[in-house]
Amino acid sequence: MSAITPTETSTRAELIDSQLARAGWSKQRKMLLEEVLLQIAIPDQPYGKDQFADYILLGSDGKPLAVVEAKRTARDELAGKRQAADYAEAIKAKTGIDPFIFLTNGKEIQFWDRDRYPPRKIAGFYTRDDLERLKHQKQYALPVSEVSINADIAGRDYQNEAIRRVTEGVDAAKRKFLLVMATGTGKTRTTIALVDTLLRAKRVQKVLFLADRRELVRQAMSEFKTHLPNESLSRIEGGATTGARIQFATYPSMMQVYQRLSVGCYDLIVADESHRSIYQRYKAIFDHFDAIQLGLTATPTDYIDHNTFELFDCGDGLPSYYYSYEQAVADKNLVYYRVLDAQTNFQLQGIQGDALPEPLKQMAKDQGVELDELNFDGSDIEKGVINQGTNDAIVREFMDKCRKDARGLPHKTIIFAVSHAHAKRLYESFNRLYPELQRQGMAEIIDSHMERADATLDDFKYKTMPRVAISVDMLDTGVDVPAIQNLVFAKPVFSRVKFWQMIGRGTRLHTDKATGEVKQDFLIIDHWKNFAYFKLNPDGELDHPSEPLPVRLFRLRLEKWSLLHTQQFDTQSAVEELQAMLAALPRQSINVRPHWDELDQLLVKWPQPDHAAIEHLSKTIAPLMRLAPLCGLDELQFRVWCERLTIAWLKTDDAEQLKVKQRIQEAIASLADNIPEVRKVQEQRAWVATPGFWDHLDLLRLNNLQATFAPLMRYRTAVLKTTVEINLPDAITQRSWIIYGPSGEGAFAESYREQVEAWVKRLADELPALAKLKNGENLSDEELDSIASTLNQADLFVTEDTLRKAFENQNAALPEFLRHILCQDARLPDREQRINQAFETFIAQHGYLRANQLNYLRAVKAAVLRHGRITRAALSEPPLSRVGRVEVLFPQQDIEELIAFANQWVDDAA
Repeated sequence: MSAITPTETSTRAELIDSQLARAGWSKQRKMLLEEVLLQIAIPDQPYGKDQFADYILLGSDGKPLAVVEAKRTARDELAGKRQAADYAEAIKAKTGIDPFIFLTNGKEIQFWDRDRYPPRKIAGFYTRDDLERLKHQKQYALPVSEVSINADIAGRDYQNEAIRRVTEGVDAAKRKFLLVMATGTGKTRTTIALVDTLLRAKRVQKVLFLADRRELVRQAMSEFKTHLPNESLSRIEGGATTGARIQFATYPSMMQVYQRLSVGCYDLIVADESHRSIYQRYKAIFDHFDAIQLGLTATPTDYIDHNTFELFDCGDGLPSYYYSYEQAVADKNLVYYRVLDAQTNFQLQGIQGDALPEPLKQMAKDQGVELDELNFDGSDIEKGVINQGTNDAIVREFMDKCRKDARGLPHKTIIFAVSHAHAKRLYESFNRLYPELQRQGMAEIIDSHMERADATLDDFKYKTMPRVAISVDMLDTGVDVPAIQNLVFAKPVFSRVKFWQMIGRGTRLHTDKATGEVKQDFLIIDHWKNFAYFKLNPDGELDHPSEPLPVRLFRLRLEKWSLLHTQQFDTQSAVEELQAMLAALPRQSINVRPHWDELDQLLVKWPQPDHAAIEHLSKTIAPLMRLAPLCGLDELQFRVWCERLTIAWLKTDDAEQLKVKQRIQEAIASLADNIPEVRKVQEQRAWVATPGFWDHLDLLRLNNLQATFAPLMRYRTAVLKTTVEINLPDAITQRSWIIYGPSGEGAFAESYREQVEAWVKRLADELPALAKLKNGENLSDEELDSIASTLNQADLFVTEDTLRKAFENQNAALPEFLRHILCQDARLPDREQRINQAFETFIAQHGYLRANQLNYLRAVKAAVLRHGRITRAALSEPPLSRVGRVEVLFPQQDIEELIAFANQWVDDAA
């Protein structure tokens, strides 16, 4: 064996030993062995060659679990890959055990599970428990694709395909997946069925489910408990961890504890609502744990950030599986929406005191508001001006136009308010205008300001009352209440992703158990022209990702350092500030470890501020600062302002100085006066408020400003913004019904349907062909063409397509619609529903089907719905041939079964 160099010895002693100890590997407890002599087999040498493995990690039975091959920090950790494989083969030959392999140079660690995966970078060493759990999986796991999916949990065809896309990927050694499924299509149930399949295949044993809000965690945990009642479930909250098989946490809660958990703690991590914030704020969680990772989102693929695709290894912008809202509606798995666009007079015209009618001018004066105070655009309502009359108009419009049940009460509704104060004002409008209904608890505020909001939300979900939830943010995403039939946008929305999530609250299918009423669609009342906004701005407001404050602070200090050097100021204190930030970085983070050598060098000797050095520090080192546990956000923000002020002073940028000066003065003025630490600097506070402080700025004064007040920013108190409050009567003055999609012009579905029905009944007395149809007689093609030509006239422009939209039936033909209108007992065909049901039953009976087979079957179902019976030749022709080659996907006997079954659908559904 070659002698170990001193640098390799120091790497092991100073870095690797401590990293192993952190993972619980103790020499004293005989959990690991060092410098173990092994005989390596070499071709043509019968006795092989003796070599020493750096470390062997032992299981609780004293047998080898893993080999650790160490290299000095200057070498690539993968350099010892072949060497470690030889050691593993020697152990396997001697003991029958194929150990795991760790390859490390002290900075980087690669984990190699040779049977199943290539080497992969990990954040630290596995614990003994982790490795023994992994060993158990290797020994007993089944191919996941051979384990049937529990149709009682997720039995729909697209759900099965989504699951198979993941399970087939797991069998093919993939470890990251992204499922994009429209809100209401059962992402959580799909996930539960997937977890169940992986558990039964013994492919995973410990699962972590992450969501961005406590309510979503609670909801997911409840669903898991319903469908997997025998699994141990627990919630991570308040810094406490658990040992349950399936654990649930919000992202912030996991950020508090993840560094205390081993990198191999979980086999599967499910990340709910995986969009931009996950990558920006919580990527450290996914970097830390070495687990199969599954991202879930309802965001349409066009609006998913490329970083999210990258996080889940979908580099080509294609998720592992995509089931869109449009497809779900076409498949009758979700319902569409209808939109009532309604604005009040003040929303359209604004509130200008001089332009008000005399009675309203007098009303304003009586309320103590001067007319010259009233100079607001419509967009200022609920921001610069609060007018209770506008809220009354919104509530009246809702009660007048909303979807109601047989008792005349609104169906379940969410009203999206601007703020808690706005929600309270809307609630007060309900109390004042409809006291008899409010006595029954019809409308309630459900947001984070209300105590026991979770209990009120449960009442909204499961009880008759409340019917209306007035909410701020809490119900915008993720909340599952299928009975919702009304959404009221009482606030503007600028994020396309958020807008779609809010619409998704109403898309779920629902049948009222008491009445049997089936939800056909749902109503959106839009008071802020959100639909018009996104029509003009398809991407919504440009989403500029906010730079984390520690990163921003570091980059500003780099700029200050450069300017100080250029203007020949002393740079020592600026360098010390930058070095102090570097010293605060968590050294054991997987993101920081590759930069150890450079960080050590920067802490000893800072470079000259040339362009190349600043560019490198800004692009490579600054992003690491997001990981640093620095001070609180208020203090960080104040330090950022102070650095901006210093840079503006160095650049003699008077406009920037004035802007930042105002923010700094406001922050210092907002400090709580009754705090002893604040009282000590009362004289300095008074001085900063005078012009004299700002007229004679210098570096010393700027540095003292930051040093004195930044640590006190945690004592800031909220400063209330000045708004004008008034109560002038307002009313809806512009209203237009919108049917989204190509469904006629300027008519809401019910209204359009009523007009068409009335017109067709009048025409029945004039057109002999319609009279024949009413009597049950068949019509010739010429007679049908004549009727179609008569109907397709202004102002209704009735066609077979518009009737399909209005009656929510994609399969009926023109004669069937007309017969339905003219004959009370002529029901529209429900053929599609019966075919869908037969298809789901077929899928459940064939639980072994692969994802590509399920995808092909869905295409066959669509072809049957469109064309009727199918032939063997049709399976090999477009459009089916574009989905896949049937003879490759299915054996011959299955093809015959498929044809027989497909045509049975037609016969059974006829």
